[in-house]
Amino acid sequence: MALAWASSLAAAGRADAAVASGVACPGLGGYRLQQCLREARKAREAAEAEAEAAGGEAAEAVRAERLRREQQYEQPGTLVTLPSGLQFREIVEGSGPPATRGSICEVAYVVYRLASGGYYKYSGGGTPVFMFSLGYGQEGKDDVGVTYRFRLGDPDSLPAAVTPVLEGMRQGGKRRVLVPPRFGWVNDKVGPRPDTFGGQRRLAGHRDEPLLFEAELVRVRGTAGTASEAVRQPGLRGAAAEAGTGGAAEAGKPFRLPAPPSYYGQGQNGR
Repeated sequence: MALAWASSLAAAGRADAAVASGVACPGLGGYRLQQCLREARKAREAAEAEAEAAGGEAAEAVRAERLRREQQYEQPGTLVTLPSGLQFREIVEGSGPPATRGSICEVAYVVYRLASGGYYKYSGGGTPVFMFSLGYGQEGKDDVGVTYRFRLGDPDSLPAAVTPVLEGMRQGGKRRVLVPPRFGWVNDKVGPRPDTFGGQRRLAGHRDEPLLFEAELVRVRGTAGTASEAVRQPGLRGAAAEAGTGGAAEAGKPFRLPAPPSYYGQGQNGR
């Protein structure tokens, strides 16, 4: 039984990627997709609860799987740095059609802030702290399978740092983008917006900080054009350089997070 549970648990651990790529819910959209995703998640949670109640090796397998998820929570996937200096983590590589400028995209997403001190170690870690989401049933919402729909490249449909990262991403993929504040939610028109009071308060309080935008590309329609054309956003490279050096950047220098403050302060004891 324990061996059978371990196998089913491993399969459940791959369920999120399978659902996103259309294996668990092939060809579905809208309300039917929401229902399929909701049932898949409920089935996984019920199987885990049953295994924990049984105890023994089955319960240990559940705990091991949860530990694996926690370890993947802070530093998932592979870190990628674009020529502009923008960074993202490739969590799941999709196998469907790619998103390009003008594509109609549907994503489920989670937005995080970084725990204190995490701004300076994104490449090596930084604990993400939940802010708001859509499509994952967070904050007590019954929205599993609900997606945010937009045309890739439309002004304010996404934070400026997210658009070039999603271009070329394939349906079924998942990426976590580091969003510099200068290219994030710079005004109240930039989407997506939180749909709960708590999420709105959290975004208002932290939008001037680097944030993380984790997007799961559920569906892509209309893939005319090329990803390379869409990546070129006017002014992004130069503006990012300016943001990374406090306004006195050399043209073309990529964005970098500011250096962490020194415990000893600046200009003291030659430090």
